[in-house]
Amino acid sequence: MDIIITKADWGMEHMGDLDARLQSIAEAGFDGIECFFVDMEPAKFVDRCGTLGLMYNGGIVAPTVEAFRAELKRTLQCDPKLINCHGGRDYHTHDESIGFFSECMNIADQETDVQVVFETHRRCNLYSPWGTERLLEALPDLHICADFSHFTVVSEGDMTSSVAPEPDTNGMMAQMVDPRKEAMMAMAISRTDHIHARVGDLHRPQCVDPRIGEGLRWTGIYEGWWDRIIERARSEGRPFMTINPEYGPVPYAPSDPITGIAYSDPWDLSVWAMDRLRSRYSKK
Repeated sequence: MDIIITKADWGMEHMGDLDARLQSIAEAGFDGIECFFVDMEPAKFVDRCGTLGLMYNGGIVAPTVEAFRAELKRTLQCDPKLINCHGGRDYHTHDESIGFFSECMNIADQETDVQVVFETHRRCNLYSPWGTERLLEALPDLHICADFSHFTVVSEGDMTSSVAPEPDTNGMMAQMVDPRKEAMMAMAISRTDHIHARVGDLHRPQCVDPRIGEGLRWTGIYEGWWDRIIERARSEGRPFMTINPEYGPVPYAPSDPITGIAYSDPWDLSVWAMDRLRSRYSKK
């Protein structure tokens, strides 16, 4: 199975126009770009990606079915390998969400052979681990882009542990494994066909620095989930898995309150993650 590591275009605006950003992505060694807004003529974009040896993962922001239909048509003009959708809104009811995904998946089936996945993302229908679980149970054909940083923030936990109701002998609230959370993660992992490999923690969808200290501990937690996704995809005989180490800019990135400068440069984190992911999964 091919491991395809893409770079998010998000947050790269300071590095020049899209043509310059594509050049930087290729020179850094990424396999492709993930882009929600292609501000270049589609044929020129496709040609430029081909020249640089980059594949393209499309992005769609679709709060409604009508928006999904229009954005799908636009994105397909740029020859995507896969399309990732921020779908619906967090205030939708369960039934509204089922209707939304059912209609969108039907449109996608009619319009393209390119796979469309829906991202686990705050503000969208899949913002909550438990809402996501109910929707995956109701919709067996629904597949996701796993951005588990949103789950750890929404749940304020690592999706394996809960706080015991009584303090331990040291007066601290003890942690215990919660099989209910593990079952939810197992279901999400079984439906993941694209990974946003950004490391978050209890209160941030992007930790201060995933390379050191507490951030590195969280990296280990996330890698455990990603390992299971890759293992499952290989066992199913999938031809490829796309992974996007999506480290975003300030204010998404934690920053110095005086200077406004990110504590860890998002570009450096993305390159570090690319190298780490490639090393990790090329051995398996």
